Amino acid sequence: MSIARIALRSVSFKPAVSSMAVRSISVSTIMQKDVVQELFIKELKGYKPAPVAADAESAVKDLKLPPPPAVPEVDADLSQQLASYDAEPEEVAH
Repeated sequence: MSIARIALRSVSFKPAVSSMAVRSISVSTIMQKDVVQELFIKELKGYKPAPVAADAESAVKDLKLPPPPAVPEVDADLSQQLASYDAEPEEVAH
């Protein structure tokens, strides 16, 4: 083998570590606390619910049912009206 081929092989098979981009992880971003989360937890710990009123029954209204509907009036002479209807002559459309 020629010296040029040996040199070419040695150059072509070397890993190019120096030309590769290496991504590093920043430790300071991981170590930082979440300001919004800390503020939220602080507000949750400081929250005190309003006391419940002792007279809870005053908040509920009494149930008032509507008045019952009026009974419809039925004609007393219903049998007489039916007899007069039967006595009418039949109308036939032409």
